[in-house]
Amino acid sequence: MHKLLTIISVALIAPGLAACSKSDALEQPAPAPVPVTAQPSAGAVEGGDKTDEMACLAMVGRQAKSTVSVLSSQPSGASTVVMVGVGPKNVPWRCVVSKGIVTEAVSTAG
Repeated sequence: MHKLLTIISVALIAPGLAACSKSDALEQPAPAPVPVTAQPSAGAVEGGDKTDEMACLAMVGRQAKSTVSVLSSQPSGASTVVMVGVGPKNVPWRCVVSKGIVTEAVSTAG
């Protein structure tokens, strides 16, 4: 009987502990917000995945610590190549993104 009560107790407590660890992970501080222009600039080439574009904007905005906007977005195999303009002069950056995961984000200014 004692073993049965122990098993039942563990079964009742375990989900609560699991939920506790999940909520702790959600309480991490958010990164500082960076202004992002979610819409493509005038004359931008559209056709890429919007999730990939937003992932690129977020990554470049954090790295450059400036406003960013999509200049162009083009599917390329399994990835999307997103060109982003940084700051008021639209300094070009290039992202390679797949399913919202940025694998490359570099400035292409020479």
